[in-house]
This record gives sequence, structure tokens and C-alpha cells, in this order.
Amino acid sequence: MNPIKKSDKLNGVCYDIRGPVLDHAYRLEEEGHRILKLNIGNPAPFGFSAPDEIIQDVIRNLANAEGYTASKGLFAARKAIMHECQRLEIPGVDIEDIFLGNGASELIVMAMQALLNNGDEVLVPAPDYPLWTAAVNLAGGKARHYLCDEQSDWFPDLGDIESKITDKTRGIVVINPNNPTGAV
Repeated sequence: MNPIKKSDKLNGVCYDIRGPVLDHAYRLEEEGHRILKLNIGNPAPFGFSAPDEIIQDVIRNLANAEGYTASKGLFAARKAIMHECQRLEIPGVDIEDIFLGNGASELIVMAMQALLNNGDEVLVPAPDYPLWTAAVNLAGGKARHYLCDEQSDWFPDLGDIESKITDKTRGIVVINPNNPTGAV
């Protein structure tokens, strides 16, 4: 039987926080060090649970759950987001512009799949949240990293960004507050 070979698209996909860095964290734990794992984005282990009101609403509405929801997300939730955008005076946000997903990771991957053709480029901050580079690569694009230097309080280097814009640039990732640096 022939072994199953992974796709070449995965060659540019790396998530060190789940690889060598996490392995090192496990070794430190085995040595007795206390490690706070903030890399997955799950707030529950740190005592952040859903409020009782939300839990009760979920229980109360279980009987109304009927399979799949609309592909753009729940209408009531999208409408609430649109109203918040209006309250904040964010121009041009219509309910048809709002898509909801199961989390930021899913939406980042979907956005890159929808935006990029093979060879397109996206400027991504460095240091970066590894999902951005992985999502760009999986979509057939190339992540070009722009500098966010510690000496400059992790703010993006605008000159570096400008120097990396080419005719293949399809997007620039700007995260506020930045993940992983926290710069605002």
C-alpha cells in the first residue's frame, strides 16, 4: 500500500506555537515550572466562562435549533452588528456585508480563499499570528512580512510596508490591538 503524501500546499504552513515551542513548554512543565498557555485562544482554562444568562438562553432555545443556519450567519446577530456599526458611525456597512463564522480562524481562512489567486501577496505583520501566514499560503498566496519592531513599541514600519507593496499585493493585514505583540 502506498503511503498518503501530504499536499505541497502545506510546505509553507508552520505554527511553531503548536510545534517546537509547545514541546519546550511541556518539558518545562515536566520540570515543575508553571506554564500559562495563551496560544490557543480558549479563555475557559483561565476562569472566563459564559455568563449564566447566555447558558440559560442556549438551554431555552435548544428546541428551536434546526440544523444549519443561513450561510452568512444568524440574521438577528448580523442585524445587531450592523446597528452597532451605525451607532459607531462606521460608514457603508449594510447587513449583506456582514458574515459570521465559528471564530476568527475560520473567517481568516475563508477570506484568504476568497481573495487570493495563486501567486498573490498579502502583507502580514512580523512577528505574526501564525494563522495569517498559513491561511495565505494555503490559499495559494505568498505572505510578505512587514516589520513591527520592539524598539518602536511594536508599531508597524510604514516605510517597510510601502517598500513591499507590488502589483501582486492583494491585501495588508493590520491587527489592532496586534496579536501577538499587543501594540495598539
